[in-house]
Parts: sequence; C-alpha cells; structure tokens
Amino acid sequence: MILPNLASRPFLNTRPVWLVTLVAAVIAISFAAMDIRMMMASRRDLAEQYSRREQLHSRYRDLEVEVTEHLAALDHVPWRSLSQRVERVNLIMRERTFSWEQLLDDVERVMPYEVRLTRISPKVEEDSFQLSMIAVARSREVMLEFFDNMVADPAFSEPIPLRETGPEGRTSIGYVVTLRVTYAPQARPEGS
Repeated sequence: MILPNLASRPFLNTRPVWLVTLVAAVIAISFAAMDIRMMMASRRDLAEQYSRREQLHSRYRDLEVEVTEHLAALDHVPWRSLSQRVERVNLIMRERTFSWEQLLDDVERVMPYEVRLTRISPKVEEDSFQLSMIAVARSREVMLEFFDNMVADPAFSEPIPLRETGPEGRTSIGYVVTLRVTYAPQARPEGS
C-alpha cells in the first residue's frame, strides 16, 4: 500500500528536469556560438561580395558610357555610301584579277578553225563575266558549231546571238554574229 505524503512541502525529485535543462542550455549556447561564428564569416564574405558588386556596377556604368559613345559615333557613319564603295572596290579587284590569257585559252578551246573573233569585251558581274563578242565565220554551220561548243563547255553558258549578218548583206566573206555569253572561269573543265 502506498502511503500519501503528508508533508507540508513534499519532496520532489527535480534532478532529471535540471539535468535536461542544463543539457539544453549547453546545446543552445553551442548553437548560438556556432551561429555567431557563421554569421561573422558570412558577413565577411558578404562584405567581399558587396565590394565586388560595387566594382562590377562601376565597370558596367563605364562600359555603358563607352558603348553609348561608340553608338553615337556609328550613327555618323555613311553606311549606304560605304557599302556602295565596298562593292565598287570589289568590282575593281575582280577586274584587276581578270585573266585575259585564261579567257583567250578558253575561247580558243571552243572556237572552230573557220571562226574569227573581231571583238571581245568582258563586263564584270558578281560571280561571272558577261562577254560581248563579234565573230566572223565562213558558213552558218561553222557558227552553229561555235555555239554548240560554248553550250557544251562548262566555262561558258547562255550564249545569245544578238545580231547576225549574212554574206549577201555585207561586202565581207562570211557570217558576222554579235553575241553575248556568260563566262565563269572557275568552271573550267579538268586538265585545261
């Protein structure tokens, strides 16, 4: 049988409560110390990040001013006339690199023996040349052979006769044909 405690101040066993409170206080103090230490370290890192951010903002403002100045300078560039000048320079360079020797070799390769050229003049285009020619042939068949040879050759394309005069309309012996043909020297056949 358990007897009731009749004391005016009964004895309570509080040791476990004090022990738990003491352990909790030690844990709380150690967590607080770790938190303060981490806060100080992060504050140091944060200060470095703030200074780096300020440097980057300063650099950004400098670059923004520099880009604005460059854009203002680019607004004064005459782009349209500049592109026309570049196109003209490219055209002159293509004219200067034009090989008459290669052209004459290619024409000789397609021209029959009975055909004679009296005039040839190239006009430079973007990736080819327009050739204007005046040719004299002994017969119409020889002139047609000349056209067939140009059609078959990869360096020449689209031969178009512009004017033809027969021997009866002139004092010369033969057919005179004015023609235009597209010439692409880079399309020469292999080994020629």
